[in-house]
Amino acid sequence: MVGAVLVVLLAGLALISRPQPLEGTIYIQNAQLTGMNTAQSAIKNIALPHVWDDEKPALSGTASYTLSLPQEASLAVQPGQALALLIPRVGARFRVWLGDQMIHSEHWDTAGYVDTSVVPYLIALPPASLKTPLASNQIRIEVQGQLLRKSGLSAVWLGPAAVLQDRYAKVMLWQVQASWMVAACSVLVALICGLMWLQNHEKLFGLLAAASAAWALRLALTPLVHPPMAFELWFFFHKLSFTLYCGLVYLFLWETFEFKQHLARKLVISFMCIAPFWLALTTWSEIYNLYRIWTGILTGISVATLLHMFNRARWGLDANQRLMIVVGIATMVTGVRDFAVVQLGMPGDADLRWMTLGSLIFMLTLAWVLVQRVGLYMRQVNQANLALEQRVSEKESELRQAFDSLRDAERRQVLEAERARLTRDMHDGLGSQLVQTLNLVRAQGGSLSPVSPDQLAAMLSHALEELRMTLDSLEPLEGDLPAILGTLRQRIAPTLAAAGIELDWQVQEVPPVLVNGLPMESHAVMHLFRALQEIFANIVKHAQAKHVVVKTWHDTSHVYLGVQDDGVGLGQGAREGGRGMDNLRARAAALGAVLRMDGSHGTLVELRFEYDHRSDAINK
Repeated sequence: MVGAVLVVLLAGLALISRPQPLEGTIYIQNAQLTGMNTAQSAIKNIALPHVWDDEKPALSGTASYTLSLPQEASLAVQPGQALALLIPRVGARFRVWLGDQMIHSEHWDTAGYVDTSVVPYLIALPPASLKTPLASNQIRIEVQGQLLRKSGLSAVWLGPAAVLQDRYAKVMLWQVQASWMVAACSVLVALICGLMWLQNHEKLFGLLAAASAAWALRLALTPLVHPPMAFELWFFFHKLSFTLYCGLVYLFLWETFEFKQHLARKLVISFMCIAPFWLALTTWSEIYNLYRIWTGILTGISVATLLHMFNRARWGLDANQRLMIVVGIATMVTGVRDFAVVQLGMPGDADLRWMTLGSLIFMLTLAWVLVQRVGLYMRQVNQANLALEQRVSEKESELRQAFDSLRDAERRQVLEAERARLTRDMHDGLGSQLVQTLNLVRAQGGSLSPVSPDQLAAMLSHALEELRMTLDSLEPLEGDLPAILGTLRQRIAPTLAAAGIELDWQVQEVPPVLVNGLPMESHAVMHLFRALQEIFANIVKHAQAKHVVVKTWHDTSHVYLGVQDDGVGLGQGAREGGRGMDNLRARAAALGAVLRMDGSHGTLVELRFEYDHRSDAINK
């Protein structure tokens, strides 16, 4: 489909740019040349267009073209019509004479490098200066040339100004306005691709950005009548930018087609490296044929590249690659056509160039292919993301199931551990006490004498207390130290009162305590009960105290629990290395607390706990 459209487009270009006469005009294709420099001073009949670089030796300096109007000029032009002269190409500076009167001058005395050959000129012929008949008039065009710039004169149109105005607008559009339009498009493509390259460092974006920038420079330099630089610099950059454009486009195609290192690729890279030196030699020597050779090499590499692509086509190409081949062939046709018509003088309208339009189509095609490639990458990335999301979802489901299984196993393990702890506590506490009571009763042969009922009641009461303590430890207190101590107070207060010891209860609200970084659970509560039971048992049995203080407080880091009596201090039951101290240390370690004892004034036993600092934020 694209190939058919391009064939139609090329056919349309051929139709539009075929040489054809303009109604009521004279197409002057012959002139007499007079070289004003010493090397070329004789009058010479020449055919137009005439290029100075084609002369042997090449012309330089100033030359004069005398146009002789044919006899049919008087018949072709209607009387009273405003006449004009259309010069599609002349330069590098010129002026026009009608008989002995100068009717137009273009940069004849302007300093610096000027190139009037890049734009067409429509010059009105003053009616007062025209002789009758029209064929008796003589038109002379003086030209100051510039080597390497195809200086000289193209064929000239003479006829009604209104008719030639349309031709002038058409040539201006093809030679100047189209160049600026394509240059602007190339700058836009270069900026977009350059920004994309900065984002992802994809080589294709960088190559297309560089190629577009080189082509934009080439087109921007082409229609400048008075460039802001010396001719040597202008010529060098103008030709080098075209070479770099071709080379970068070839490299872009190789990357797009994913070719491996190939001889043609190495040739292109070598060609781009040699280009500055070759063009510098051409500029220095002022031999235009060197540039023609260079252009021919570019064309040859283009043909070799396309042939290599066709060779690769045997292995199958995608739609975008086929599109680039088709558009590349069409673009190469436009370049070969311009080279043949403009450089070699083959038949065709040399004033209407195809390459500018062809390059625009080719550049937009490359940008389209790149957009398609990025779109494909994005679709692949989206598909990969969807597949990854599905895999992640599946793995999350598997992990969730595994977590649930582990949680169930951990819950069963905790229940088993709690059951074992309760069994152990009841065995060591309640069970031991009941066994002692039962053995005592059995030892008396069924009689309680000499065991008094009070002794038996005390033993059973102690067993009941053990049972209550075990049940109290199962309450969900969650590290609430005042609540835990309040439960224990009910158990120890009667015992202290019976021993004649006054209890001073200074338990304050404190943050929930932690056991090894976790909230306090039933086994930790039981350890705390046992530790305090050990402390109060020592106070009752050994301290000879009259007063005991139970106190809680906290600072910014810890919660403290202190029990202090006014007894005799550390003694037999709490001596260093004794069983009582060992039990307290073991239970403090199980609680994750720090144990401190001081026997200088009575006995102080202090436990220091960590606490949950999030409770401070909640309270605030």
